[in-house]
Amino acid sequence: MTRVKQIEKSYINKNLSVSFENYAVSNKTRDKITVYSETNFDLDWGAGILDTAINNKKNMTKYDVPTMDLADFIKISIQSLRPEKVLMKMDIEGSEFIVLPHLYKHKLLCENIITAMAIELHAWAKPSFNSSLTIESLTSLL
Repeated sequence: MTRVKQIEKSYINKNLSVSFENYAVSNKTRDKITVYSETNFDLDWGAGILDTAINNKKNMTKYDVPTMDLADFIKISIQSLRPEKVLMKMDIEGSEFIVLPHLYKHKLLCENIITAMAIELHAWAKPSFNSSLTIESLTSLL
């Protein structure tokens, strides 16, 4: 977060309205997940609700990070601004298998709310969430 806060300050100094927060995206708020980071803090090798893809945990620094409900964030922080277009980049290390159905349930996967999305689906996480979600099934929901 130190580097991210430096970037945030730089943007603010250029009169841009930004706020970078230290949360993990989820379908609920205030759970805790574990984030593993290289000791030198220049590389982040893994973060997520599932840590099955993170190797060499013994040599990494461990952090507990609170989750935030992405649906609530979109409703409160994005929709209230009434933006003309919204682009979402989602790379949340497996949590997409719980977050995308949650966004769908809250009717937030609509073009008038999120104009375009780039999503990385992590197939290794799918069995842990007992999910049948695929790009094809997601597309059929939209």
